Amino acid sequence: MKIKKYFQKNNAVVVLCFLLLFLFAGTQSLRAAVEISASLNANSFPLDRAGLLSIQVTGVRSFEPQLPEVDGLQFYHRGQSTQVEIINGAYSASVTSTYLVQASRVGKFTIPAIRIKTETGEAKTEPINFEVTASNSSPVPQTGRSSGSSTARLRSGNSDEVAFLRVKPAKKESYSGEVVPVQIKVYFREGIKANLNSLPLLTGEGFVLQQLESEPVQSREFVNNTQYTVLTWNSSLSGIKEGAHKLSVELEATLLLREQRRISRRGNSMFNDPFFDDSFFDNFFGSYREKEVKIASPEFDLTVLPLPEDERPENFSGAIGDFRLHVKADPVELSPGDPITLTMTVSGQGNFDRVQAPKLSSEQGWKSYTPSSEFLKDGGPGHGKKVFEQALVAKDSTLSEIPAVEFSYFDPATASYKTLASSPIPLKIKGMIEKKESEPVKENIEKKKVEKALETGQKTEPPISTLAPLQLAPGSMDQSIEPLYGKKWFQLLALFILLVLSGATIFKLRATRLANNPLLQRNQAMKHLLTLRLKEIEDTLSANDTRKFLAACRGAIQEQLGLAWETEAAAITLADLEKRLPVGSVLVEIFRAAEESAYGGQELSSAQGRKFAEALKQELEGL
Repeated sequence: MKIKKYFQKNNAVVVLCFLLLFLFAGTQSLRAAVEISASLNANSFPLDRAGLLSIQVTGVRSFEPQLPEVDGLQFYHRGQSTQVEIINGAYSASVTSTYLVQASRVGKFTIPAIRIKTETGEAKTEPINFEVTASNSSPVPQTGRSSGSSTARLRSGNSDEVAFLRVKPAKKESYSGEVVPVQIKVYFREGIKANLNSLPLLTGEGFVLQQLESEPVQSREFVNNTQYTVLTWNSSLSGIKEGAHKLSVELEATLLLREQRRISRRGNSMFNDPFFDDSFFDNFFGSYREKEVKIASPEFDLTVLPLPEDERPENFSGAIGDFRLHVKADPVELSPGDPITLTMTVSGQGNFDRVQAPKLSSEQGWKSYTPSSEFLKDGGPGHGKKVFEQALVAKDSTLSEIPAVEFSYFDPATASYKTLASSPIPLKIKGMIEKKESEPVKENIEKKKVEKALETGQKTEPPISTLAPLQLAPGSMDQSIEPLYGKKWFQLLALFILLVLSGATIFKLRATRLANNPLLQRNQAMKHLLTLRLKEIEDTLSANDTRKFLAACRGAIQEQLGLAWETEAAAITLADLEKRLPVGSVLVEIFRAAEESAYGGQELSSAQGRKFAEALKQELEGL
């Protein structure tokens, strides 16, 4: 009896203890080893279709894999789903991301190992080998959940009173690769409680849906005089296969439906009192039942048009939309062999994943390096700007300008190709060998004067042909005649001229050696880019902006290692640093902090930021 009274008095304490034990068990299970696996729905598929790549990670709630770059393949993110199970107080979470794999040619391909970083270490998948065959009309096997699931399917038109889904694409016809804005709206009747089990997914072939934000915009609307709670996602579609396609969007949800109170056989409530039969008491004594549903939109038709072949520019990379080009160079006054940072910004609206670095209209006399790129989102779907930075070195010291930079794209509004070109940038190279016009040789000056005088009718005096009169008085007599080369002023002048010629020769030989030596050019480029990046790092550190500071540190590491390893700077990842740099390298620590800041919002103190800046400068200057 005493034990019973103790538990009755300390009920809250007991419940709290059980809750802490439950959370502790869940936390320990979440820290279990992370497993990652990847699979392709077919070992072989035709060129005119796409494969479905699924990446599943167990032991995490979310992840963003870094897909490798494979020549001839394009990856399109199609969606991500999360599954959490609680069995005997233990959590088991898994996340699955799906991608469409589109090939641009026939052949055998290999998707290298895909890596992710976790608190417990690194996990990676096995490489995937597959083959892309010539186009045919055979169907591609579809993957997904079995159609025999007990989940109810709600499609607009027959279940509008409970929930329905609408899709509003901006246009019905688009070109292959074009970004088409789309609005997805899910309606739940007012009073219906619902939990979303997935984000909206696109069903059908020929199009991919841009990754959606996990948090939609919530509002209320009246449809047929009934109020609905509306969840809205603004995204974009992109066609990857020419032709007409039937598409639909669907999502999975769990509806909580209210059940009426149990009524006795005599028609009264369970309290056997007519007073409790009032519907008001349903809010207190009613219960809910869960109903899993799949809400699907009506099928809609979209057509993908082929890009015209006529008048297609040679440097067209597949960019479609409306773009603008801005180009600047720094420095514009330099010495022979010094690198120039060419910053090219492509802004506007379109498929920025197909936007590649603009090209020089003429590369004669220039040594160019692989550019780095960064995309900055600005506005709605498809809006933003892509910034390219490229190092240039003038191989010819007589160059006076950087040629125009050209960028070509397809404008769907006018159905034509357009080429943007910047103005040439004036350049001043110190010590440049200037071309001087040779002075005219004076020949027969007197003869020309006479001929000119005869033409104008003027009288001229004939040149004196007689000898000058003899001097009657003798001049001063020198005891000795000193030759010119023996005079001191002449010796000093000759020495000065010799030094100038020697210096000019050495300077010219150094410039020629630098222009013909890629290693020296690379070192010069590394020093120049490092100076610019260190200034940017100091500015962001002074402004106490952790995110921009770590982003600048990450860019400096990629640029310097890209030049040192002779690889593309943007392609360098944390895994590359850990593989190629010594264990415990401070560059790995700074790079990891930059990635965690980009995805998780990590903050640094002023002292830690200063420590990172000094260590980064010391390490990069020692490369």
